[in-house]
Amino acid sequence: MDRRQFIRAGSAASVVSALGFTAGCASVSGGAGGKVVVVGGGYGGATAAKYIRMWSEGRVEVTLVEPNAAFVSCSISNLVLGGSKTLADITTPYDNLGARHGVKLVRDRVSGIDMDKRQVRLAGGAALAYDRLILSPGVDFMWEQLPGMNRPGAQDKVLHAWKAGPQTLALRRQLEAMPDGRVFAISIPQSPYRCPPGPYERACQVASYFQQAKPRSKVLILDANDDVTSKGALFKKAWADRYKGLIEYRPKHPLVDVDVATNTLKFEFNDDVKAQGLNVIPPMRSGDVVTQAGLATANKRWCDVDWLTMEHAQARGVHILGDCTQSAPLMPSPATWPTSTARWRPRPSWHCSRARRRAACRSTTTPATAS
Repeated sequence: MDRRQFIRAGSAASVVSALGFTAGCASVSGGAGGKVVVVGGGYGGATAAKYIRMWSEGRVEVTLVEPNAAFVSCSISNLVLGGSKTLADITTPYDNLGARHGVKLVRDRVSGIDMDKRQVRLAGGAALAYDRLILSPGVDFMWEQLPGMNRPGAQDKVLHAWKAGPQTLALRRQLEAMPDGRVFAISIPQSPYRCPPGPYERACQVASYFQQAKPRSKVLILDANDDVTSKGALFKKAWADRYKGLIEYRPKHPLVDVDVATNTLKFEFNDDVKAQGLNVIPPMRSGDVVTQAGLATANKRWCDVDWLTMEHAQARGVHILGDCTQSAPLMPSPATWPTSTARWRPRPSWHCSRARRRAACRSTTTPATAS
């Protein structure tokens, strides 16, 4: 056995053990196979599905439940807004998880979880049995905190684009349609939220587009937080050096409502702000699958986990990955650190890395990709 094989074997054994398969799925070591259901095909879920199959040498049956046919990288979707990437560039079908790794792909949504029977119920009516369950559904939004956004049609007009896909393209079209000389306002929620540097990267990408196509326009950042939540010095330097006069930053602006009809943002303490273009990033919590199962045990928003195994603190046999988790001690919000190193899609090691933040402040640098 060479050094690479030794490391690979050791890594496989440690991860399978950490997820509890040696204890919870005794058949893994015995060779008969165990069943793992993974809910959510983002960075965490798709990577877990792939490597559990690889590291168990195919002995563990893995089913990935994901309603979409392809993965769209949310972490680099701001490059689509800036115009240096298309949505196709950041989209990868899930097909290879099945063809190369034997993951069973189920395009459906989860309607419920029976943790006593160890079953996942699907919207289509089927039920999937599991020995271990991995939940990685990402985030969902707390629209109830912004009453105006809960009115019919409001979320189609004032976009968040914090889940990559159709809203990413729609927001890009709104930017293209804006007349030169107008203001594009980005509202940032109180931390924690998915990917703390993301809104500031977005401001840079939009400013880069304005610099080329609409030089008299302006990006206004209205941040509920006291200051930039991630890499403040880096972003402020970029705003001062590269986008001087294009980006204005206003902290301590907690949003309380949106008047969609007049494109007006309403704040707790500050004056209303009206802008030609609005991008409202709403408050967030764990995905619906997690909250409806009663697993959002930290402030009814996030999940408490054992950081060695990622097993939920109060649900045996259920592991939580990605944005749903409560922040680890001495670490920032979950989405600020990579959940995997999978090779079937854009490298998550670039996700939220120093290189990524620097690239987000420029208009020409793009992330590395892998097959």
